[in-house]
Amino acid sequence: MKAIIYKTNTGHTFQYAKMLSEKLNIPCYSEKEAKHNLNNNDEIIYLGWICAGIISGFKKVKNKYNIKYCGVVGAYPPDSKYIEELKTANNVNIPLFYLRGGIDYAKLKGIKKKIVQMVGKVLEKQNPNNTELIELFKNGANYVSEENIKPMLEKIK
Repeated sequence: MKAIIYKTNTGHTFQYAKMLSEKLNIPCYSEKEAKHNLNNNDEIIYLGWICAGIISGFKKVKNKYNIKYCGVVGAYPPDSKYIEELKTANNVNIPLFYLRGGIDYAKLKGIKKKIVQMVGKVLEKQNPNNTELIELFKNGANYVSEENIKPMLEKIK
């Protein structure tokens, strides 16, 4: 494996990229940095955040590098059905790992912030008993942890 390439929005994906980089002893690069440090078809691990069921940046990177493993970072708790939906929607045919990130309202800007707040209000009406998700969408949270990358590390090593 040559490197990790990531695309982050509020920093959760970057946190996972750094963790994996240290554990696997390979560099991590943002998409922009990768252009200057990697060659086409280099074997990589790709990490991207989820936006409306789309793995940000995956399609672009998929056509340039040889992605061996993909990690997706989202706010929701892990769910095997959701992971399969992501694989199908994004045409992913390699091992895909869900890494729970969170919501950081201080780093969300403009329309993205408004959309996340709106989703939170809809979720609260639809699932008034799901206090964990309601709390997440009201106040934000960071669920990034080394524990979350263990399955990915086990598969890669």
